[in-house]
Amino acid sequence: MDLSPGIFLYDVKDKSISILIRRFWSYEGLSPPSYTYGDPDFFKIWVWEIVSSKEGRIFYSESGLINLIKADVFVVLGDI
Repeated sequence: MDLSPGIFLYDVKDKSISILIRRFWSYEGLSPPSYTYGDPDFFKIWVWEIVSSKEGRIFYSESGLINLIKADVFVVLGDI
C-alpha cells in the first residue's frame, strides 16, 4: 500500500476526515537512544503525522496505519 502526503482518510468509528501530512523516522532529528548502540536503524520505525477534523494533530506508526486501513477502520478517500 502506497501512502503519501495529501491522502485523505475517513475514520469510520469517529466519522471524521483526516489528511496525511508527513512521514518521518521515529527519532528523526534526535540522537539515537543508548540501547540502539549496535544497530540504530533496527529500532527506527516510520511514523505518519496526520491532521484529523476531530482530534487535531495525531501520529500513527506506518504499520499501524496500514493495519487500520486493512481492517476498514480508516477508508482511503484519495489525495489532493
